[in-house]
Amino acid sequence: MKLSPYEIKVLKDEVQQRFGKELISSYECVHLSEHIHKTTGKYISSQTIRRFFGFINDGTNPSSYTIAILLNYCNIDSVEELRLQESRYRTKQNLPDAISLIKEFYNISLTPETDFNFQKSCGNVARQILSNPVLMNELSGYLCKNPVSQIYFFERHPYIDGLASGYTKHIKSYITEKNTTEARLFGNCLIHLGLFLSRKYVEAGKILEKINAIGIQHTIHPFVQARLIMANLLNAKTTNDTDKLSHWTKIAFREEKRQKRYPVEEAYFPFFQFILADAFNLVGKFDEVLEMIHIASTDYKKVDNSPIEDGYYTALSLMHAKALFHSGNIPACKKLLEKVDHLELIFTSKKYFLIQRLLLELHMAKPQSSKKRQSLHKELNKIVKETGFTYFSA
Repeated sequence: MKLSPYEIKVLKDEVQQRFGKELISSYECVHLSEHIHKTTGKYISSQTIRRFFGFINDGTNPSSYTIAILLNYCNIDSVEELRLQESRYRTKQNLPDAISLIKEFYNISLTPETDFNFQKSCGNVARQILSNPVLMNELSGYLCKNPVSQIYFFERHPYIDGLASGYTKHIKSYITEKNTTEARLFGNCLIHLGLFLSRKYVEAGKILEKINAIGIQHTIHPFVQARLIMANLLNAKTTNDTDKLSHWTKIAFREEKRQKRYPVEEAYFPFFQFILADAFNLVGKFDEVLEMIHIASTDYKKVDNSPIEDGYYTALSLMHAKALFHSGNIPACKKLLEKVDHLELIFTSKKYFLIQRLLLELHMAKPQSSKKRQSLHKELNKIVKETGFTYFSA
């Protein structure tokens, strides 16, 4: 495996981003060597790293073994994937001020769960990072290691729209760096969802084994508890296993009864029910969607100034409309859908839910309205291509 001088520069940049800082002294190569061993299980000596980064200049080129380990460290699967990073490398020079400001923002002590203003600020910062893939790549190593951004970037703002188009690279690094039971469960559930939505069912099955090896943990966040059940429901759907689908449906409602209700302070949003309504919509169990949404609307009260963005409630309404349609209540579906503004959907999953709205509108479009149907198909195919969510291909 041989890289061109320019590809070596790109790989150096990727390694430093994964490490979370620029190497400015040869001594830091010791720490990088240790981090590579910790995260990959493979060893590259600090001397080899010094040669790679030019602290030792003896004309030695990196071996195929060294390159393979460094690619693995950066969660890059091949040299071809490395070459896709070149455009990012060429444009990163425009970002130093933004990078510094974002690092300063996260360089604070963890705040209480009830500091809603801070959490909303984190949402604004996450929106800026996720809207710029170059910025995301530059900050990835730092965000994966920093205890504040682990929570308030990765966990509070999971980037659903990117799960089939490169974002899982960063999720894998987050899992390795945080390395807690909750992080492993949360991260692997997101990876599983991305594989499901891109129809990579064999790979999804392998990730499901990791998820179920951890099992349901009642001490972790309701979102994560629900995602484990969601992964098993999706797997039952892809394998056409009606027994498993029934089994995990029963577990979903059993575990739902264990969730805290308002006015318990942290129960300001139906986290568990939101994820399961989404899951049941994907697998076509629409009565169960309506039941989850009924629970969400009766047992939880929207709290003023909570950290939950209105876009989550918009998504919940869209799920409700979809379930109403497939349950045969077309008038109620249309009435609710008229109130759903797709521009208000949560920014981390706007395309994911917009795809589902477009599919719903296609179902409702009259056969004779060919122009409208063509327009909907065109928009749907465009977003499916952008996201890689071929599960929704019309």
